[in-house]
Amino acid sequence: MVEQPQNNTPEPVPQTWMPVAGGILSIVAGSLGLIAIAFLITFGATFGADIARDVLDSLGFWEAGIPLTIIGLVAIPFVLINVVAIVGGVYAIRRRLWGLALAGAICTLIPSQLLGIPAIIFVAISRREFSQS
Repeated sequence: MVEQPQNNTPEPVPQTWMPVAGGILSIVAGSLGLIAIAFLITFGATFGADIARDVLDSLGFWEAGIPLTIIGLVAIPFVLINVVAIVGGVYAIRRRLWGLALAGAICTLIPSQLLGIPAIIFVAISRREFSQS
């Protein structure tokens, strides 16, 4: 009786287009989100300051810089979310760190649901194609 040698190497997973598509969608949505935040900061600081000056001048808050602080407090979380979407998209394209790629795809929902839902689906379905390093 001859024993057959057992091959313990895992069978390679075929690579599909889905992680690349999900990564591209994440990067595009994150970039568009950063552009939108830049417009919010620029125009909010320019035109919003004039409007806020009229409203807050009577309350005495204008000298404290409250309007620009509010714009900054709103903008910082959105900038971070868009950066995570872009970084996750890069990792999805490289097929590395599935968790980070999925987090980036989920963050894509904030700037664009139209791009975010397919990005999540593509990255989630293609989990087996990702390496952990």
